[in-house]
Amino acid sequence: MKGELNKIFEEWKERMKRNGDGDFFTKDGILRQNNKSDEQIEQEWFSSSKRILFLLKDQHQDGEPKWDEDIRDWLKDTETDNGKALEQKRENRNLEILFTQRLAYLLWGLSKADKNCDWWYDEITQHFEEVKTFFITQPFALVECKKMPGGGSLDDNILKRHLSSYGDLLKKELDLLKPNIIICTSEHIYDFVISSCSEDSIQKLEGHNSIRIIRNNNHTETLIFCSYHPSVFGKKKDFFYEGVMYHYRAFLKSKFNDIDA
Repeated sequence: MKGELNKIFEEWKERMKRNGDGDFFTKDGILRQNNKSDEQIEQEWFSSSKRILFLLKDQHQDGEPKWDEDIRDWLKDTETDNGKALEQKRENRNLEILFTQRLAYLLWGLSKADKNCDWWYDEITQHFEEVKTFFITQPFALVECKKMPGGGSLDDNILKRHLSSYGDLLKKELDLLKPNIIICTSEHIYDFVISSCSEDSIQKLEGHNSIRIIRNNNHTETLIFCSYHPSVFGKKKDFFYEGVMYHYRAFLKSKFNDIDA
């Protein structure tokens, strides 16, 4: 998969240059882990029953100039890391940064919830050490829709332009990674993903407009969620988590009701 993903990235970079969208590029995908090879993580990802992918806007880089970055190394120490980078990765692994903590809680909830356990937010906070370990050992993916790094916010019109200009490549990347749970961190990203699916494969859940169930040819399902962005501030502490889990619990309930009927 590595070679195919690099081909997509190279095509993306070349098109960005032709379009005047900058020389700096963000690579992404399945996050790497300390003490595991890329091949081992890939094998664990594709054999997992829940392949959870967070579809983000763009990579926030403080200050100038921008730089090329591979966010797959957010949790993995590398030989080229300086002291600042190593410290930030330690903070990421320990969930000391709100952004990664929110991702970790939702990764746990989506992975662990079933008909017997709802995993409410307050329950998760009581299992912090288990969540932290799960976050750095369970494969999951982060993908940026806009590969050109940006600042602290992204104008919706710029996001929509990048989805229009590079959407075919984004779809290739998603098809290659084969997630079966996608967290879209913007309504525009959600609309893009839904519009990329064939209309006859899309199933709605009554009363829940922020989830779509995609029925695949082999009778498997892909769940698409419309979510807040994990970097948003000024809301209740559980807004990011429950904003997705509310719909996921409803999906599980509908699924098990169908089985029991």
